[in-house]
Amino acid sequence: MPAEIQQPLAVLFTLPDGVIHHGILHDLPNTQLAANLAVGLVAATHPHGPVRTRSVARQYMTTMRRMARDLDASGFTGGLADLTPAMLVQYWLTCDYHRERRIRVVLNAFQETAGGLDPGICRHLVGRRINKVEKSRPNQPYSDGEWRQLEASCTNQIAAARRAHRQALEAAGRGTAPSVHGVTFDNLAWLWLHVGPAEARRDVERFSRGAGVDRAQFAAVEAALFPASDTAFAYLTLFAMRTGIVPDGIDALRLDNITRTSANTVLLSYRKGRTGDEALNLPRDAVRLLDRWLDHSAQLREHAGDLAGRLWIYVGHDGLGRGQGRIFERPRGQRQRRAWMESSGVLGDDGQPLPVHGGRVRATYHHRRDRTTWTGHTTIDPNHSARVEGDHYLSSHTPAQLDALEGVIEQAQGDVRRKAAPPVVINGEDAAAFAADFPRLVEDAGLDAAAIKALLSGEQDMFVAACASPLNSPHAPTGTLCPARPWVCLLCPLAAFAPRHLPNLLRLKEYFSRQAQQMTTAQFLRIFGPYTARLDEDILARFGPAAIEAATRQSEETAAFLPLHLEEQPQ
Repeated sequence: MPAEIQQPLAVLFTLPDGVIHHGILHDLPNTQLAANLAVGLVAATHPHGPVRTRSVARQYMTTMRRMARDLDASGFTGGLADLTPAMLVQYWLTCDYHRERRIRVVLNAFQETAGGLDPGICRHLVGRRINKVEKSRPNQPYSDGEWRQLEASCTNQIAAARRAHRQALEAAGRGTAPSVHGVTFDNLAWLWLHVGPAEARRDVERFSRGAGVDRAQFAAVEAALFPASDTAFAYLTLFAMRTGIVPDGIDALRLDNITRTSANTVLLSYRKGRTGDEALNLPRDAVRLLDRWLDHSAQLREHAGDLAGRLWIYVGHDGLGRGQGRIFERPRGQRQRRAWMESSGVLGDDGQPLPVHGGRVRATYHHRRDRTTWTGHTTIDPNHSARVEGDHYLSSHTPAQLDALEGVIEQAQGDVRRKAAPPVVINGEDAAAFAADFPRLVEDAGLDAAAIKALLSGEQDMFVAACASPLNSPHAPTGTLCPARPWVCLLCPLAAFAPRHLPNLLRLKEYFSRQAQQMTTAQFLRIFGPYTARLDEDILARFGPAAIEAATRQSEETAAFLPLHLEEQPQ
């Protein structure tokens, strides 16, 4: 059975992968209601319902216990069959979306199994929910300082544990049976290594009873020889920081999820709860860390029994009382996280102890990776849409970063606007006619009569155009002479092209032809494509054939020259 009711009133959840969770209901004030809720919980357990993990079973137990206590406090003394629609709706109004959802699941399961609910409640169960789901807030990535502290703390703890582990193995190699040769560190290490933590504790308790042996030494030997919960947690956290795998996928890893493709490469398969089975070719540093963990936990795995196939196993160190020497899995529980946070001394930017959250670790991994290897042509995770990835991993910017992004966007918009503006091609040298024909250039550049005359006379010629304001270029700070390459003038809003510029325009066209022969089509179009189109289609087409022919003869008579950098010169 997936779940069953036990006496005294309790629910034993038998979940997938052999996970067992025990929930009690006998301490609730309304035993009849508790018994009905137990029936609903059993019926809602996998494979008949959504309760399929220990954490979900714990959430459902908490919700049902709270419901029973709240209804008892309001004066309700019956079972689920005595519950009225008005009472249930009134209670739902005090719940959030998730509590209402769990209650609906349990009531539906109870109705299908035992029946007896009020018809009005049944109609509510098939209707829409009262509470709306609140939009979740993406996990905030850790800052660079917090990330470095967390990584350093895990690395240092792992290094210290590995040193102690090697020393304990050397001690075990020197030791013999402590029951014969006495209780020493070497002999205790030999005993723990050969019989395992639980049996070793029982043996030591038996032959050292009443001998005044320092029992703290037992725990020291065990902690050095086998990984403890804090050590396993440090390995797991650092592994998550280097791979970015979802927390539930890392927690449930088994040895058969590891496929060794070569000495230095590993293909890791895992299960992501929302999508299903996935695989990841591990980075090199994650492979090294995984090898160290497998080596560190190899001796414990020999005594782990059914847990030997689990990846993250550890020995619980809770003194010599109940549960001594037991082997556990999944070191990332609430208790282990709190204990590690208190013992590590890692502080957040606010000066408080830094909580370790698997979702934030994953978010930080992607947040950092998008600034190093993301190309912008695809999403980081193939299971994400661009919108989800942008909301969750690319939107956590500082105010300075937001200002820089807005500046980039404004600059790009300005580039688009400038490229859309037609070029200024002039045939006359009359200032009044120029001001009338090109009011946009006059207004944008703030030209007066003297500036227009200088523009038309050639005093402000650059190379392929006359510049309306060389010290007010969109490509340089105000007051600085424009540093742009010659072809940039073709798309500049301050450029004016006259017949005297035709020889240089033709030389520039010849330069484009040489570059097209030396570069791939994709490279050429990416670098020179917009300028080539503007030159051929918008500028040269505005001049007559006679002017172009005369300029061609002139460019052939003079040495071909372009103001290029050394790397841009023709070879």
